Amino acid sequence: MSDRTCVTLFVPGTAKTLAEWKRALAKKKLTVSRGVLRGLGFDVQVEFVKNDGAFGRAFSFGTVEADQLAEIDAAPGALVLSLPVELHHGRKVVSKLAKVLEACGALAIRIEQSKLGFAIGRWRELMDADDPWALYRLAVVMLGGRENVTTCGMHVFSLPDAQMDLDDDTDAAAANDFLGSLNVYQLAEDPLLLTGHRFAPDPETPQRALERWPDATYDADHACHNPFGVWRVGAPNSPPHGPDSLAYVFMPSLAAVLTAAEKKAGKKLTKKQVETIRDSSSCVAMEHRDAQRMERKRGYADLEPSLAWEQWQVLRGLR
Repeated sequence: MSDRTCVTLFVPGTAKTLAEWKRALAKKKLTVSRGVLRGLGFDVQVEFVKNDGAFGRAFSFGTVEADQLAEIDAAPGALVLSLPVELHHGRKVVSKLAKVLEACGALAIRIEQSKLGFAIGRWRELMDADDPWALYRLAVVMLGGRENVTTCGMHVFSLPDAQMDLDDDTDAAAANDFLGSLNVYQLAEDPLLLTGHRFAPDPETPQRALERWPDATYDADHACHNPFGVWRVGAPNSPPHGPDSLAYVFMPSLAAVLTAAEKKAGKKLTKKQVETIRDSSSCVAMEHRDAQRMERKRGYADLEPSLAWEQWQVLRGLR
């Protein structure tokens, strides 16, 4: 299991202090010592925060009933729990944790990677449902703009988010449906999706090509930033340009090499310099599924070699 934080939970409750939380958790055979919760099979980083007057606003996006929202807004404080486990693979243990938290006075849970929260009962209902759509609704939100629709939150599953441009033939509702199907497909089937592959949610819908890019919706240090990137969904019936038969994995990552080179140079790298560094950096050819496993263990997606200059511009702007 990776030591990196995959899921961060914001949990307002009735306990007034961390000491009160500790006593309640101890009755459920979970201990908190020096900011670490133990007893789940892995260590969970724990912080207690006092209500700053904004607890209600943190859950005021239509997912919580008015009376429940009032209770959350009046909560004296909250736990912030950082879990080193992906939400789907760690579903059973996270469900167990949520049950314990409810018994200890938790009122609601919000996933910080998407800022999506529910009252504790509804949160547990979605978490315990044997349905990938329920888990998706628990963790992922749609961000609508004038030009495109983007999902946010798939990094709690170590998966890319997805983005689709809006036009005369694709409105926000259609984009929402398409992106939801694509993301749940990733979540339920764990397919080997690569840049150049095409996807459609059903035989009647035209296929669209996929291309993975760095996530430019949030800065790199923001909780909502997806380090596994975002699928940019192409136009209907966009021409295929299949991936290479093998993955070329840079060691260290091309993103890290370019970052170090630009820092050393003290100025922005040129396109020629980026491409020269790409062509001269060490990489290993391997099966795409093996490369995917390495990516998830590392905790972020590297640049696409064929789009190194274009994607470097995106990545540079996030730092």
